[in-house]
Amino acid sequence: MSIDYGSDDPYSATRGLLELLLHVFENPDRGTGAYVTVARGKNLVGENLPPIFIHNVMGKQFNLLGKYPLHNDVAPSILFACIFLVISVIHFVVFSINYSRGHYFMLNLVWAFTMMIRMLSFILRATWAVNIVNVKEGIAGEVFFVIPNVLLVSTNLILAQRLFTWRHPVGGTRKLFWVFMISSYLSAAIILAVAILASAIPYMYYLSTKRFFVYINLNRWASIMVIVYSLTATSLIGLSLWLPTKKDENRYTYQPWWIESFAPFYFIKKGAAQEAEATFMKRNSNHRHATRVIAATHHHFKMVKGLSNQRGDLKHNVSLVIIIISTVCLLIASILRSIVVFQARTNFKSGPASEPVSMYFAWGVFEVIVNLAYIIGRADLRFYRPDRLPKKVRAIITAEQTAVVSSAESEEENEEEDDDEDYEEYADYEDGNQDEYASEFPDDELYFKNPAVGRESDSGLTPVNNNFEKNYSTDSYGYNTPNTFLQSPHVGKPTPYPDNDEFKF
Repeated sequence: MSIDYGSDDPYSATRGLLELLLHVFENPDRGTGAYVTVARGKNLVGENLPPIFIHNVMGKQFNLLGKYPLHNDVAPSILFACIFLVISVIHFVVFSINYSRGHYFMLNLVWAFTMMIRMLSFILRATWAVNIVNVKEGIAGEVFFVIPNVLLVSTNLILAQRLFTWRHPVGGTRKLFWVFMISSYLSAAIILAVAILASAIPYMYYLSTKRFFVYINLNRWASIMVIVYSLTATSLIGLSLWLPTKKDENRYTYQPWWIESFAPFYFIKKGAAQEAEATFMKRNSNHRHATRVIAATHHHFKMVKGLSNQRGDLKHNVSLVIIIISTVCLLIASILRSIVVFQARTNFKSGPASEPVSMYFAWGVFEVIVNLAYIIGRADLRFYRPDRLPKKVRAIITAEQTAVVSSAESEEENEEEDDDEDYEEYADYEDGNQDEYASEFPDDELYFKNPAVGRESDSGLTPVNNNFEKNYSTDSYGYNTPNTFLQSPHVGKPTPYPDNDEFKF
């Protein structure tokens, strides 16, 4: 029978050294403080710790999905790191091409960043496998293993939300629905923070058994919430299968009509999105405020159409399959990690769910499948929602359309007809027949029949009424005095302006 000198049975010098070391730190739980134990062990026996010491310390640590890495984990970790590097580059290239053509799908950039984190997690695992004493690299690797899973679940939920809004534009734009979705995304950030802290702190510090179980329960809660979070996308898919209501059918939707295909190597025409935005300057308000949804050609909603409707048959059966595949893969990975967390076993007593194969499938193979579905299925086209219209377009205010038929004659036309009637009544005046309309009263200011020649009625002067501006107390020009005349520009010498006149030119 072989004896494992790295374990506690039988009692060995390694166990005695650890017990002495732990009693100095108030006898914490043996499954905590791996980083501190390694650092203090190097102070006691030197930089090169005995393998039996390392085996005993790591064997008592809280178990992980994939266990603690060994030398045979280096090759598969490097392989998956290279695969995710290629996937990250593909996402970035697709984003760059789309961006240069005015097609802004930011989830490609998020996926590229997520795959970079996944690549780093496998690189850190390979580094940890070379030397298990590199606890800092191991802790960072475990944190990086958790982050991409939650990020992919979040982006998958965004895709499901856009599919639901396309199917039910009224429900997808309600304030209550948006509050629920934003709360879900914020809760994902909280779940991620709790999972990171609950995973890292037990390795960084010595904890009592009671405090250690608090972090174990926090980790359990986070793992369950990730599963529930993954199922949210499933619920949105289920709601999308319901037939749209009458309100959904009557809602105007703004779709990217310039997308002609979902083929793997298809890219939109350069500047097509911006050209479409410019057309809204000539549309009415209900078009400019239409609900922005993903592209499709087989629905019967009121779509704001573009200048061309020659497109392929853009159906979303494949889109549903993409979301279902990604949801199932991410859900299985979350369930496997949750099983390991709920078992709460040490590395010495780990179960089948903790085997490295489980980890390589959960965080390796399944995530490769998810990303291939996004890339080959062209999620950047299928789930693209038109950008918000520019501010200058949204600021335009136009009259709303109405079902009331306006009269053939407008008010302006009626006023013009009245003016024509008045013109016909006094048309003789322009023909020279002044006698008929001239006043016989001499005190009429407008009397112009045979005007008398003289100072009061000189043709170059305009007589001014004696009561003209009689309410003014001062008049430097003598306009309020009787028999004052306004000088004509043609006759007579004009009265000069006073020198102190501030308005003199």
